[in-house]
Amino acid sequence: MRIGYIGLGALGSELARRFVADHELTVWDLNNHAAAPLAQAGARVASSAAELARQSDVILLCLPRSADVRELVFGSGGLADGLSLGQLVIDQTSGVPKETAETATRLAARGVAMMDAAVSASPHVVAQGATTLMAAAPDDVYERALPVLRAITEKIHRCGTRVGDGQAMKIVNNAMNAACRLGTLEAVAMGRKAGLSLAAMTSTLNAGRGCNQTTEKMLPAIARGEASTNFALALMLKDVNQAAVLGMEQRVPMPITGMVRSLLQIGLNTLGPQAKLEDMVGLTEAMAATRFVDSPMEAAPGADAADALLTIDAAVAALGRLVTYECVAAGSRHGLALPDMARILHGTSGWSHESREVLAQLNAGAKVSKEQFAPMTASLATAAELGLRVGAPMPISCAVRSMAESAYYGTAIQFFGDKP
Repeated sequence: MRIGYIGLGALGSELARRFVADHELTVWDLNNHAAAPLAQAGARVASSAAELARQSDVILLCLPRSADVRELVFGSGGLADGLSLGQLVIDQTSGVPKETAETATRLAARGVAMMDAAVSASPHVVAQGATTLMAAAPDDVYERALPVLRAITEKIHRCGTRVGDGQAMKIVNNAMNAACRLGTLEAVAMGRKAGLSLAAMTSTLNAGRGCNQTTEKMLPAIARGEASTNFALALMLKDVNQAAVLGMEQRVPMPITGMVRSLLQIGLNTLGPQAKLEDMVGLTEAMAATRFVDSPMEAAPGADAADALLTIDAAVAALGRLVTYECVAAGSRHGLALPDMARILHGTSGWSHESREVLAQLNAGAKVSKEQFAPMTASLATAAELGLRVGAPMPISCAVRSMAESAYYGTAIQFFGDKP
């Protein structure tokens, strides 16, 4: 099959490489140098997006933003100039669902089908063929695209028939991931100031209800002095900005996501446009005036260390539960099916012990009752007091506590229900 791929950044280049062996691949990127490794592997390099369209049956895109996709397709000398009746465009951009749907409508008027297939994986996972795709398309388009998508991975999750819903699912996932990442770092920084070792907190969290991808992968990497991701901070901020917009569009309060967005923006403004998400580790340390890695001169923790460890685990668990509620509520009101969210989010990067439990419960028809928030409010108050005592800022935990207290004391938090 004649495949075209546009957008050869760190992720897009690995996605495009999946087609080299078994397909006739043509590539293009604004950066001429980005295509060189794929050309050496056997791909053709087009002189323009329009030329690539003329040489391809199926075109895949992986660009920074939906605005970039729109400009690429409809701008002067863009992809649309080379598209013809019956072609298929697959958008793998972490984009805005509404904008992607609008682009698909405009292409449909030209007789060109479009769908989205958002990617949840880092480049090295894509290279192994183990990435997860979140795809959305009408039945006929989806069936036509499956052989193409299977060249990338067998882990393909369909998120519905509406173009853009794969991107919406990724937005929900990425917001949960970012919240668990920064919220866990914040809580662990507090624990370090309280005299707890990183090893003890990592062990407690991974054995407890606070377990999430950050506790399993990032905290051990910090202990080894290694980076756990090479993801750009600006791209993570973009993803969480999109989640905040989704919440506003659907009139869903998202205080945790909003606080995470603010911290990421502070990070980008402070660290600069070239910063990596991993750089938030150092910023979190600076904000709390501590270090995550144990110092040889560190004093042994006091007798209340066991209680402090449990407090941190409870705070991180509450974060995982409540950010799931707010993100799933936004996704639900957007139109994502709860069974799809329960199935897909269970295994993507935004998972936590609590998200898996919450999604299973909600999918089984369980209702959210105020009584479940009583122990949460108590443990979060204890965490807040510990943060005050040791001088650790706890902005995400405070947002979680406010949300839990609002739910428990009945002050106008609604997680699910009819659209207003």
